[in-house]
This record gives sequence, structure tokens and C-alpha cells, in this order.
Amino acid sequence: MKFYNALLPYNQNDEIEIRQAEPYAYCQFIMGKDHTAFGRARHPFMTGTGGWAYFAATRFLLGIRPDFDRLLVDPCIPNDWKEFDVTRVWRGTEYQIHVTNPSGVSKGVKSIELDGHEVTGGIPVQAAGTQHQVSVVMG
Repeated sequence: MKFYNALLPYNQNDEIEIRQAEPYAYCQFIMGKDHTAFGRARHPFMTGTGGWAYFAATRFLLGIRPDFDRLLVDPCIPNDWKEFDVTRVWRGTEYQIHVTNPSGVSKGVKSIELDGHEVTGGIPVQAAGTQHQVSVVMG
């Protein structure tokens, strides 16, 4: 989370007069300390960083990622996050995922329920066009 936050454009908004770039955009480069325009960002939207940031946040921080025959839920979050909700569409099926963290852990899944029934090893593929409720308890 420390490294993810360091890269977020949002967290650089207190230096917008120096950065001189959209406060929501990843830039291709930022002028280094030896440059006369140190801190200025240039060429927004010319990188794949936005896509990779989304990929990292959804698949590895929130931990929701597809596998061959199941949807894995394995968050790696700050321990002060008590809960979060995600809607994920995978293989034409909508999953409403609610994650609770009663023990205040950063990683580890105690249980997963799909529509009120406990599942192990991830969420099995469900019929396309259906909606499902998923409850995850970390611990």
C-alpha cells in the first residue's frame, strides 16, 4: 500500500503548481532533482500506468482475480480497513462481493460464502447472466 500510494497522482495534488499536470493522470515522466523544472510532470496519458494501477489495485490489493475455473478472493489490505465492497463481472456473471476484516489483518481469508453457502478454494464459475452475493471474512 505504501508504494501504491506513493505512485497515485491524487497523492501528489499538494504539489500541483510544481507538477503542472492533471491531478488524476499518470505521466510518462517527472523531471528529476537536477533539472531546473524539478517535479514537473509531462506527457500524461501516454503510458500504460493507469491500466496497470487498476490491475494491481483490483487483483492484488483487493485480491479479486480470475483463475482458470474459479474467481479467487485473497485481499492484501491495510489492517485498519474493516470492510469493502466490490462488484465484479466475470465470464458474464455479476458477483457482489462484501469483504469484512473483523480481526484487523492485512492478509488471510477465514471463510467465503457464495449465496449463503460456504465454498473453499475460490468461487466456482456460475452461469452467465446471473447475479450472486459473495461474503468474505478475513482472519
